[in-house]
Amino acid sequence: MSAQFRFLSGARAGEVATFRKTYIGLGRHPLSDVRFDAERDLDVSSRHAAIVRHGATFSVRDLGSKNGTFVNDVIGFGPQGPSVEFRVLAAEGESDAVSGARARRASAALRVVAELAHLRRTTKVLIGLLGLALAGFGWSQWEAARDARDLVALEARADSLSREARRLLSRFQSELESVRDALRESQAEVARLRGELATAGSGSGAPSVARLRAQLDTAEARQRGLSGAAAVDYRAISRNNQDAVALLVVKYSDVEVFTGTAFAVDSQGTLVTNKHVLVGEAGDRRPLAMAVKFSGSKQWFQGRFVGVADTADVGVLRVDVRGGTPRVLGLVDRAGGLQRGDPVAIIGYPLGEDLPMERQGQSAVVADPTLTVGTVSKVLSHVVQVDGYGAPGSSGSPIFDRGGYVVAVLYGGNRESQGKIIYGVPATAVIAYLTQPRCRPLH
Repeated sequence: MSAQFRFLSGARAGEVATFRKTYIGLGRHPLSDVRFDAERDLDVSSRHAAIVRHGATFSVRDLGSKNGTFVNDVIGFGPQGPSVEFRVLAAEGESDAVSGARARRASAALRVVAELAHLRRTTKVLIGLLGLALAGFGWSQWEAARDARDLVALEARADSLSREARRLLSRFQSELESVRDALRESQAEVARLRGELATAGSGSGAPSVARLRAQLDTAEARQRGLSGAAAVDYRAISRNNQDAVALLVVKYSDVEVFTGTAFAVDSQGTLVTNKHVLVGEAGDRRPLAMAVKFSGSKQWFQGRFVGVADTADVGVLRVDVRGGTPRVLGLVDRAGGLQRGDPVAIIGYPLGEDLPMERQGQSAVVADPTLTVGTVSKVLSHVVQVDGYGAPGSSGSPIFDRGGYVVAVLYGGNRESQGKIIYGVPATAVIAYLTQPRCRPLH
């Protein structure tokens, strides 16, 4: 099943784009799947909206756009903005494949019935002729059945690992392709600005030349960051840390339930998140209950409130997990280790369980965090600014450097940037709070 977008108006009018994805981003941002012209489609926000697939249905979600998203047979981006027609295309041969699968299952069932009948007749003959060997025969049958069950269980585990490997490969390929696309667009922008600057004659005004130089400086800085990001091993960062990142749910009352992200810093169940996630924006709330679900798991673990920092947006909770919890690779304990332009990776749960995740049964959802790449745009003593992406539910997400170590904890973003500019608490502030007497030291 595919999603088709036909541009009815705007800079890309007449074009058609088709996707086979469960999450399709729409906007002017270079990493959006359905990208509008950044110069002419100004009514479209950077990350305007998203199309999310739920089984055989699709839903439209506005991502806090500036001009709104309108749906009436077509999708409109603002009252005067461009519009697209959305259609769902069924995969060719889908019905034939289903009927063929049913026929194969029916044929297999007949063969199983025939084989069982043959085994029953053989067993009766053996029992009649080999009565003295009945005990030994029964024992061998029991062992064969046990081995068969073990084999089926092993095959199921192998199939599950194969599916997970394909899913991870597809996700990482998509992320790396997005980085490469953004890098190519950045290179084209740099070339365009260099050309304009070179052709600006002596008759051009000084403000015009200064503006071009400023735009060129910004584009070159962004390209350097993307070049570094393209060389980072994001697979290794995810492999070494993803299992320690958990979906966090905090309940203040029966009608006030909020989601965020937390990550384990040791194997004894110590998890770090944001202060405002645990005690509210004003810092005067106390949660009635909290629970976490680790990556790759469908089980909720009850959390216990430990405390929050006085000034930094840092909070700590603990969970009891038999056998211990997975933990992140480590936290950077030195100031100044992060520089402007450094590539980073963010692992968390933006929009909580609203994003596509695997399901087991009718209601059990397996936690599956999202990995987002970004570039450090500013480093201060109390905050790290990143050009990346964040959304409700991202609060508490660990921000990793190229080596896979936590350098900051995401706590918010600039409202006007539609989640593109985000802020993090430096890891040094997290370590300072964790080493206080009321918090157990890291192991």
